[in-house]
Amino acid sequence: MPPARSLQRGDIVDAAIAILESEGVAGLSMRRLAARLDSKPMTLYPYVGNKSTLLSLALSEVAARIDWTTPTGPPRERMVTIGMDMFVRLGEIPWIVSILQQGTNIGTPALGLADRFFDAAHEAGLDDRQAFETWRGVWYLIVSELQYRGAVAARGPDEQSWFETIDPADVADLPHVTRILPHWPDLSGGFDVRRTVENQVDGAIARAARD
Repeated sequence: MPPARSLQRGDIVDAAIAILESEGVAGLSMRRLAARLDSKPMTLYPYVGNKSTLLSLALSEVAARIDWTTPTGPPRERMVTIGMDMFVRLGEIPWIVSILQQGTNIGTPALGLADRFFDAAHEAGLDDRQAFETWRGVWYLIVSELQYRGAVAARGPDEQSWFETIDPADVADLPHVTRILPHWPDLSGGFDVRRTVENQVDGAIARAARD
């Protein structure tokens, strides 16, 4: 019997990334990964524990390979740049939405981005609590928008958005919704992530100045 193949965590993570890129999250399993590594599923668990851990490691590794934009300029612009860079770069990873939906984080690369964001926020006059709350708001905005866009892209040709299924008579007692509802598709399609990030950052800076 040939000796068992010696495994390294890095090799396991690289193989998992290759499967994710070719088959998506649904195609990744410990059995599929072991087969790719010419090994057995049980030999992987001491290195990665479970699939959730494996996904976190894979995403963290991919995020670490990204050549993140180095923000320059005034603190407000640096905060916006960091937020938009996350949105664009993470949006380029085709399997990221499925992982984010499972609550998987992107590991220490995100902490590096957070540190840059905090540095700019402190320079803009925010204290630690204000900087953290602003960072968290920007992060969740980006994650939710990536999830929404992924869900839209995955819809079948006959599937409708929730706002297309509403009977106007059911919201007749909601005057503002009634007025906006016919325009909801255009407003949704024209949602500007940068403007929303800027609004969050500007609001935080303005409030810090008042406090």
